[in-house]
Amino acid sequence: MPETFNFRVINCKTILWRINIICFLQACYGLCQYIGWFLSNHSKFAIAGSFDNPAGFTAVLSLAFPFGLFLSAKTKKVEWYLTVAGLAVIAAAIFLSGARTGVLAIIISSVIFLLFDTNIVSKFRQFKNYKLLTSLIMICFVVSLSILYHLKKDSANGRLLIWKISSEMIKDKPVLGHGFGAFQASYMDYQAEYFKNSPNSKYAQLADNVKHPFNEFIKVAVEFGIVGLIVVLLLFLFVLWKIVKSENENRGLVFSGLASILVLACFSYPLQYIAVWLLLVFYLLALLTPKEIRIRNTPVSIITRIVIVFACTFSFFNFSKQIQAEIKWKAIAVNSLRGNTEKMLPEYEMLYSTSLKRNPYFLYNYGAELNFTGKFDKSIDILTECQQRFNDYDLQMLLADNYHRKGETEKAIQCYQHASNMIPCRFLPTYQLFEIYKETGEKGKAVKYADEIINKKVKVPSVTVSFIQREASEFLTAELKNDKP
Repeated sequence: MPETFNFRVINCKTILWRINIICFLQACYGLCQYIGWFLSNHSKFAIAGSFDNPAGFTAVLSLAFPFGLFLSAKTKKVEWYLTVAGLAVIAAAIFLSGARTGVLAIIISSVIFLLFDTNIVSKFRQFKNYKLLTSLIMICFVVSLSILYHLKKDSANGRLLIWKISSEMIKDKPVLGHGFGAFQASYMDYQAEYFKNSPNSKYAQLADNVKHPFNEFIKVAVEFGIVGLIVVLLLFLFVLWKIVKSENENRGLVFSGLASILVLACFSYPLQYIAVWLLLVFYLLALLTPKEIRIRNTPVSIITRIVIVFACTFSFFNFSKQIQAEIKWKAIAVNSLRGNTEKMLPEYEMLYSTSLKRNPYFLYNYGAELNFTGKFDKSIDILTECQQRFNDYDLQMLLADNYHRKGETEKAIQCYQHASNMIPCRFLPTYQLFEIYKETGEKGKAVKYADEIINKKVKVPSVTVSFIQREASEFLTAELKNDKP
């Protein structure tokens, strides 16, 4: 007899309620952070939930929002009130997080969900001027987009800069792309080249370290080229086609969920979070509700199941080792911060021989600790290895410091200039160049960088910036006095 597995996931209210309760608690946790009862996991944002930043928090809540809509459409009385209250709390948490993408995602997914509800659509069409009302709704939507853009205009323009530079990466390798993980390894070099060629760019004040293009499709195009992008789009279109052709009663829910993830994928990085993948799989399983998968005990099916079991066991074993290594890494890093850096270096060396050797953040941390203890050659080796997987302003500044302390001035100058081109609004690279040329007695170049420091627009006022500008000003004043006959 064949074994039968029924994918009747969405018909199980218990699972849906559990997902909604988890997301409701997540939203409540975020609201408590906003009030100040709990600390956020991100220093720059009041709300992050249990995630590292608002992107993961809003991505999960936005994707779970259609589940709440589905339950509200299927429940009555007390359950209906509870569902609506839960949706209100989730929506409030997303709005207060300041994540415009999340707000846009729940608006679009809600509209699509309602459009698939024939009762609501038929009632809407009973209005005499329903076409005029539709036009007004569209106008309100466009106005809302404009408002969302202007709420954080600099942030939106910053993403335009990232997409502009990413397009240059795609142009260089359009067919097969730069390879997996190439975006965070190469993007900042492209950004440095852009500002080197466009020193007066209007985007200079918006530049920062970038690890993701804030668009999953652009990331695919950069790393896997047009070929990879076409494959992803074809898969997405195939799923949409299956939804349109399906008579499944859950298709409104699935379409709504996919619309939400599409919005998130266009303006954020939802696929960096495992919870998002799990919700995405859940939506796809909903399409299989009326179907059955029959597995027959053939030699091929038996071998396949054995392979899957071994693969899962192997993956779980490696995953466990990775977790243990990262827990040990955290303990060592904390101990190092307490002033025991020298004692922790052998521990770092032991971890370097594990799977953490492929983790760019570990390599950066290890390189920084070596720099702190004066082991500059080893630090350069580790950071150069890190640079193959991850490269940004901070890494270039650390490399420059290593070279400077070793006395390799020319290499230090190159790294400081590269860091300055990566993020033109930062003062430290220019200040370090100013200091180097003062040390080497090249007054002409020192004057040039001192003048640049004084005239540089301040993005974020700080004590450090004030000190740097004051020192540059005093140097220029002294030089003017010396030049007087």
